[in-house]
Amino acid sequence: MLLQFRAASRKAAQMSLRVIQLWPFWGIMLLILSILYKLNELDKQFNVGGMNHWKWAVNLGAVLLASFWTLLLGRRGRAVSLALLNAILSIVLFADLVYFRYFKDFISVPVLLQAGQVGELKASIWSLIYIEDWLLFADLPISFALVVWVFWLTKAKRNPPLKLSYSKARTAVWRKTIPAAILFALGWALIYFPVEEQKNGWARGLFVGNWWNVPIYNVTGLFGFHGYDTYRYAKEHWLGGGLSDEQVKESEAWFLDRRKLQAQMESEPLFGQYKGKNILIVQAEAFQTFVVGQSIGGQEITPNLNELIGRSVYFPHFYHQTAQGRTSDADFATSCSMHPMPTGSVFIRFAGNDFDCAPSILKSQGYDTTVHHAYDGSFWNRNNMYHNMQYDQFYDLKDFTIDEPIGWSLGDQSFFRQTIEQLKERKQSPFYAFTITLSSHHPYKLPYSNQELEVGELQGTIMGDYLQSAHYVDSSMGVLVDQLKEEGLWEDTLLLFYGDHDNSIQDWKLYEQFLGQPVSALDQDRIIRSVPFFIHLPNDEHAGVVEKAVGQIDTTPTLMHLLGIPVENRSLMGISMLSGASKSVVFRNGGFTDGNVYFVPSADGVADHGACYELLSAELASDPTSCRAGAEAAKLDLSISDRVVENNLIADFREENE
Repeated sequence: MLLQFRAASRKAAQMSLRVIQLWPFWGIMLLILSILYKLNELDKQFNVGGMNHWKWAVNLGAVLLASFWTLLLGRRGRAVSLALLNAILSIVLFADLVYFRYFKDFISVPVLLQAGQVGELKASIWSLIYIEDWLLFADLPISFALVVWVFWLTKAKRNPPLKLSYSKARTAVWRKTIPAAILFALGWALIYFPVEEQKNGWARGLFVGNWWNVPIYNVTGLFGFHGYDTYRYAKEHWLGGGLSDEQVKESEAWFLDRRKLQAQMESEPLFGQYKGKNILIVQAEAFQTFVVGQSIGGQEITPNLNELIGRSVYFPHFYHQTAQGRTSDADFATSCSMHPMPTGSVFIRFAGNDFDCAPSILKSQGYDTTVHHAYDGSFWNRNNMYHNMQYDQFYDLKDFTIDEPIGWSLGDQSFFRQTIEQLKERKQSPFYAFTITLSSHHPYKLPYSNQELEVGELQGTIMGDYLQSAHYVDSSMGVLVDQLKEEGLWEDTLLLFYGDHDNSIQDWKLYEQFLGQPVSALDQDRIIRSVPFFIHLPNDEHAGVVEKAVGQIDTTPTLMHLLGIPVENRSLMGISMLSGASKSVVFRNGGFTDGNVYFVPSADGVADHGACYELLSAELASDPTSCRAGAEAAKLDLSISDRVVENNLIADFREENE
């Protein structure tokens, strides 16, 4: 009986060794199945187009290209390499998922170059990680257990190496090389042919415009996107390429046409009416329009802003135009009247380029220009960017006393008090002061002593926390206005207030609970993009509501309108919000609105596949192609902006005009 058991054990061991000999194929098969399953699960969470036969093919091809080389290794090396590869790919998937939950976009090379800022976002990152995310790593113990199993089974077979004949050695090499080459060729074909088919079909021009990463993902899959993004970055920074003469001329012609539209303000009554007045701009962190004028538990959420809006020029259809650069994008679009980049932040990627930004424009008019932000000056590369924008001084964390610690840094109430003190100490007039708040930053956790609202059933939810933060920002604005009045600055200052970007809250049940009504697909997109904007003029002059659709890139031209600064040869993309001229508000994903229609692009980037809404009825347009011309114009705007930023064309334009 014992002999039979030993014989059976030996036979089982021999069979296991035979399986191990086929391990390269089994190992890659297991890796493929695991990663494809994870990619499918992530695609469901991204919810930007769904899996189709093209995406399955490119995903499979990407995994084959990532793993074919393991066939060239020995059995132990293969086992370890496949386990480590599984771990690395799983970490990439996890990082993309968490990033997408906040930014609704994918990690790119420029974003990785900003990775030094991740430590500052710890609280936000932890709030975006869900318990079920562990499933992305559930197979890793099995992978490494298989490594141990391979090592144990091959231990007894590790005899001293034999000297093989030339023919046998060549056969051994070919037994590894041929399968590896086949997998490489198969992986390449599974990516190349589906991508080419789509590039020549619905995705025609997609890889030229680069206006949005989501359609690229829908063509290339997640790993394919990262491969393309790496190539795109290398081409921009290392491989040259540049623009054709035709593209440069097209860009220059675009700005010549836009200047004609911008110049209309110079013949309008408001032009120069507030020449020489102080300018104070408040960029409020994650502050959105849907909270303005609302109440909860019998309390107004924004009582101070409600009063201010009633005494100001208010734009209820103002939209943020940010992308991955978030706060820095809002700063760039507002100050420099250009679109942000589709990936990364202009502040980090192109801080040394030439732009026509508000600080330099007003500095040329004799203004003292300062920027105030109670945080590390290196964050978003502000030190370098603000120097290039020609601010006279940047007041950062080292210039503030943290006497009201809230969230990331200093509470907004103390921040405003200290900012006014800094302006008084400068004794400069007129001044242009740009302020950036922080207290309402995701995940919106205020100290209990600063939570003044009774949010009812929303207590303990991120929406409840957000409402508390919005109420605190509102009270801080009350403090700012009171101090401006006390210091005698109120009637000599133009006060601008706007939200920088959305709040990253995507749970629409919470919105419906707060608003007390269903939220349609159109409502969702407008809520995410709508941020408040108003201009308070001395003596409450011209107070009222302007229904025009406007965006962040229109801010600097609006200031020029009020201060009487002509456009001349400056390269700005916006137009004055107060001018009779109008244009569409273009979003970084290729969407747009002109106040009459509202276009939400589809995940494939094809204009006719997007949703075109008539705003008057809030229903889909009867003619689905009625947004086609606007969508194509939006893509051109984004393409022109990208060309100018990436290739520093404003410097070239200036040389031509000298």
